Amino acid sequence: MRRAWIALCVTAAACASSGPPADLTPSPFPVTGPAPDLPPIPAVDGPLHLTIVHPPDSSSVAVRDSSFIFGATGSGAARLSINGATVPVAPNGAYLAYLPVPLDGVYHLVASKGAEMVRLDRRVNVPPDPRILILASPILAASTFPSGPIALARGETLEVGFVGAAGGTASLVLPDGARVPLVETPLVDSGTAAAADFRRGTTGSLMLGGVSDYRGGVAVGMPWIAADSSAARPRLASPDTTRAMRAGPAAVELIVGNDTTRVPLEVNLAVLDPGLQRVAIVEPPADAPSDWTARGRPGLAGPYHWFFPPGTRLAIDGERNGLLRVRLTRDLSAWIPAPDAVLQPPGAPPAASTVSGVRLNARADAVDVRIALQQRLPFRVDTRERSLVVSVYGATSEVNFLQYGPLDPLIRSAAWSQPADGEFRISLELSQPLWGYDAAFDETGALVVRVRRPPRIDPDRPLSGLLIAVDAGHPPGGGTGPTGLTEAEANLAVARELAPLLEAAGARVLMTRNDEYPVELGSRGRLATAMNAHILVSLHNNAFPDGVNPFENNGTSVYYYQPQSLDLAKAVDDELHRELRLRDLGIGRADLSLVRPTWMPAILSETLFLMVPQQEAALRDPAVRRRIALAHFRALVRFLRERAAINTAEE
Repeated sequence: MRRAWIALCVTAAACASSGPPADLTPSPFPVTGPAPDLPPIPAVDGPLHLTIVHPPDSSSVAVRDSSFIFGATGSGAARLSINGATVPVAPNGAYLAYLPVPLDGVYHLVASKGAEMVRLDRRVNVPPDPRILILASPILAASTFPSGPIALARGETLEVGFVGAAGGTASLVLPDGARVPLVETPLVDSGTAAAADFRRGTTGSLMLGGVSDYRGGVAVGMPWIAADSSAARPRLASPDTTRAMRAGPAAVELIVGNDTTRVPLEVNLAVLDPGLQRVAIVEPPADAPSDWTARGRPGLAGPYHWFFPPGTRLAIDGERNGLLRVRLTRDLSAWIPAPDAVLQPPGAPPAASTVSGVRLNARADAVDVRIALQQRLPFRVDTRERSLVVSVYGATSEVNFLQYGPLDPLIRSAAWSQPADGEFRISLELSQPLWGYDAAFDETGALVVRVRRPPRIDPDRPLSGLLIAVDAGHPPGGGTGPTGLTEAEANLAVARELAPLLEAAGARVLMTRNDEYPVELGSRGRLATAMNAHILVSLHNNAFPDGVNPFENNGTSVYYYQPQSLDLAKAVDDELHRELRLRDLGIGRADLSLVRPTWMPAILSETLFLMVPQQEAALRDPAVRRRIALAHFRALVRFLRERAAINTAEE
């Protein structure tokens, strides 16, 4: 199961009906879609009892419409109902249902077997219905945005909004009394963002009658100050800016009929002069691992796109939501957590440097590209199948000679360019598909990008001599099936089947986890890189976020992040689909820790969904676990033979 780094994003809540529709019947076994090539669920007829694995007691569900509930009854002969709806029980006593979320937050379960009967209630916290909340106030105070400390350049656009009663006239009221109109849009709930990642095809969205979303943009022109004097101020606010923050709070206002409601925004907004930049230097926390970086996003949320090592000098020109905005070029910025960098005093030297030279140095296992800088600047490495581009932000070229050194068969060509002011690029064309790379500053502050040589692959024994890192995903974290099988157990069992297959084919195997004890997430990829593994395979089984119908959306998927891992991901996905005949959810590019390593191809497979009774039962079967391992093994052999053929053709 993908861990908490795939976060549940709660959107506006939908209202469930007062009870299950008359025609509502949970999907029967097996799940919808193609018939999987999995063994039948073994029969179990134990004592009658009721367990609920999900949702946990007193947990908060992320949706108001429908979601899943699963657990076990102890006997395949049991009959089960949940809130009056009949729920199929699998032969081993497992159950899985997709039902309306109860309005009162209580699932009532009744299981029977002959004359025996067992009852169990499970209470959850349900998101409030906006239509009820607006009876107390036409503006939902918790929905107003933005909030917290903000620092933006004068003239920048800031989005403002709230959720409130429909049919009103809404405005942003500035501290000087000026009004900015906000546009009304009927509120629609389509579930959580995490759920949308799984759903296939079109899905219904619920229109929340009587409730609207109001929002608009305002050009920043004056400071705002929160009504709460203890509210945090922006770090970028200078003493002069702080003294200027006296005009008062901004507020959102909604007029419905003859009623006017106004709610102050809890925002301290500092206005920065356009073009004014502060400097910050990336600094790791005291307990940071050796490969720690400050991770940058293109926006305030979403995937990581930049990775800045300690000591990197950054130009900062904005602040919001506990993040600092890094100005990379005139038209490009990144957002990093504010604690990851130390602001320098106003007037500190800018984050800028000339590039005095570029040299390529051949090594036994790689080719180093050394870019000489006066200070450590932010950079990004972009790769394609046979190319690599290094962009250094804040750098200006003084390169007269790009020194190849002795001609190296891996490098077809190298060139530098200056596509924009303050952006220096090095482009490499390779003679073979890229295997991996690493990038770091050396002791002089120069940026060194190390391009890894592909391993020599024997087409007849493609795994021979290679080091394959096998990661049994979790713990900590991971899913649990209806009868209590944990994902960590299942993943380790498959890893223990895969390792001897690889060793018999001549590979060396690095197991990131070989027992039941937790292994910290980041250390797994770090270990594979430190040990110079040639490939990293992370074995997982999947789970859904709240609100996804598990009967319609389950299947096999494989994830990658670095372009050099794409072909391996395709091979693993294809072999798993051929072997198990499950619905093919396909491959995906995902910002996951175990597929972010750059030094080798790395993939993460999500073979089965542990919450589906037949798939959990299959993972308990040693024969199925071996089939899963064999599918991964065949994919590795296939990928390596394809690379061997390409490399041979290029020689």
